[in-house]
Amino acid sequence: MRLLILGCGSIGKRHALNATRIVDEVAVYDLDEKQVHSLRNQANVEPFDCLISALAWKPDGVVISTPHSSHVDLAIESLKAGAHVLIEKPISHSITQAQSLLSHSDCLGLSISVVCNMRYHEALLAINNSLHRIGKVLYARAQYGNYLPNMRSDSNYKKLYCSNKESGGGVIFDTIHELDYLMWLFGAVKHVNCISDKLSALDIDVEDYAEIQLEHYSGVRSSIHVDYLKPFKRRGCEIVGDEGMILWQSEGKAPEHCLVRLFESATNEWINLVDEKALDPNASYERLIQAFVQKIKNPQVASNLSCGVHGFAALKLAHAAHQSSDDGGVQCRLEV
Repeated sequence: MRLLILGCGSIGKRHALNATRIVDEVAVYDLDEKQVHSLRNQANVEPFDCLISALAWKPDGVVISTPHSSHVDLAIESLKAGAHVLIEKPISHSITQAQSLLSHSDCLGLSISVVCNMRYHEALLAINNSLHRIGKVLYARAQYGNYLPNMRSDSNYKKLYCSNKESGGGVIFDTIHELDYLMWLFGAVKHVNCISDKLSALDIDVEDYAEIQLEHYSGVRSSIHVDYLKPFKRRGCEIVGDEGMILWQSEGKAPEHCLVRLFESATNEWINLVDEKALDPNASYERLIQAFVQKIKNPQVASNLSCGVHGFAALKLAHAAHQSSDDGGVQCRLEV
């Protein structure tokens, strides 16, 4: 099997290194030739200096790890070359472009998947497997926070796509993982309310704080707090059901301390589902690449992969959250 990685920044490099462990042939391309050859010196990958040549290599799958304003154009070219596509989140910054991408995917009979690696995070795997133990879910509260300048220690935060509105940045789009996994666990969203703002003195033109409330068609109510302000990375979720609750809390990054606890009302006891002092930060990405490879080999095999339709739903929800905030927190309705 052949996999092509488009984009050799930090995340593209991660995907390339993971891919070399599970497939025979891996190639890379980036507009920055230095990035390409730097990666070539670290791993057994085939370097390409132009996109046309890279796609002419006839990859079975293409992983797109570029700024998301370029996602759709590169994905469509990859589909036309006969490859299945795994695209970094969010699927695009534009609803219209994302619709065009899904149309091409349907017409060509090739799959689009989205890098929602949190679906393969230790905590969410445990939560998904144990959700039935707390009965009917009533509500959930998710949260993520990290100080933006600390997120990419080797980069100037002002130059990151997430710092720039024109590039589709901001904490709502950047933390679309939370929107995705809440829909994965509790189903499609009917209504969204959002208040967002820029609270800090960071040199960015996008929001660094958001509070989002969701009403799912399943009846579950969920809420999300996300920010670029916390001096120490924290992520987690509290889920309350009529027969118990699940509490997830992750703190730090490399190492990440991850704790997931289940409380069952019937026994009045807490049970540790996950208690990792130094969670492997690469594990969720490895599982995701493995799932993508399996999907290419056998499209009928069930997996946790976020497909193009799921990625589009998360994008529409993020746009609706922005619209709600622009309108002063007024409720927006989404159709299934």
